[in-house]
Amino acid sequence: MVTIKDVAQDAGVAVGTVSKVLNGQYVSEKNRIKVEASVKKLGYQMNFYARGLKTKNTYTVAALVPEILNPFFAEWVYYIEQELYKNGYKLLLCNTQGMPEKEEYYYRMAEQNKVDGIICVTYQDVEPYVSENIPLISLDRHFHKKVSCISSDNYHGGELAAQKMISTGSRHLLYLRNGSEISGETLKRGKGFKSYCDAHGVSCETLNLGDDFDLIRGKTSVEGILRNFIISARKTGKMRYDGIYTSTDLLAKALLEQLQFLGVEVPGEVQLVGHDGMQWMNSGKYLVSTIVQPVPDMARKAVELLLKKIKGEEIETLTILPVEFAEGGTTR
Repeated sequence: MVTIKDVAQDAGVAVGTVSKVLNGQYVSEKNRIKVEASVKKLGYQMNFYARGLKTKNTYTVAALVPEILNPFFAEWVYYIEQELYKNGYKLLLCNTQGMPEKEEYYYRMAEQNKVDGIICVTYQDVEPYVSENIPLISLDRHFHKKVSCISSDNYHGGELAAQKMISTGSRHLLYLRNGSEISGETLKRGKGFKSYCDAHGVSCETLNLGDDFDLIRGKTSVEGILRNFIISARKTGKMRYDGIYTSTDLLAKALLEQLQFLGVEVPGEVQLVGHDGMQWMNSGKYLVSTIVQPVPDMARKAVELLLKKIKGEEIETLTILPVEFAEGGTTR
């Protein structure tokens, strides 16, 4: 079996240098390249159990998401796992299903050093369970305690959606959303949208379908709610709105299906812009015209910040990454 001493001898460096490279500590770029080449050449595999006993770390990170069936969260976790693996960490996935008791269980695991840290997406009232001592990175959610949050530029995303529809003729706009009202970066989508509309003298309304509006598991009720909304929005045979921005691509796709079912022309009669940047089976074709979040970059940054936090380093409280508009056939 190949040992760390074998790697050091092959690379022509000290055993301590190899250990630093394997544990993500600083060494010169020249030595790091030599060690990584020897590791690959010799097929060295680290004994994570022995490593954990020595460092008192599990080299495991828990990722908490509300619903793994949601394609956005599935993509997010996919890139999180890739980044953790590159850094010698394993992923423990928890599909919380919006249950605070499941989230509390994983926070307790972190407190008991059963995992080294947590990357979470939560819209629940879990503030009492979160300790400042837990290495924790949050996606979108703000905590009163010293928890770092990573997000994309949701406010500018709302501006981009309004800009696109206004520049192509829409004058009666709606922001349609569902989900939690807990403080977080995603609430800025509607704020940016309305601000741009107000600045350009275009009417804008907001409709929140509520926290119980389940696009993943409640398909029948979703269709009913959206269909009733569209019917009630019609006046004298015309839509009340000629441009709609939705808080997610899933909501935009569900709305598009109902608009088409009722014979509403998209984008001729109504333009539609979603948010997230979801694609058909990663084919490059977007579900709808959308505001694209840089999910791979967000995942990389989340892992980078968490590993710094695990090492006891100071990290920024809020990290915002840029977004962009992408055409998906539902805008003019």
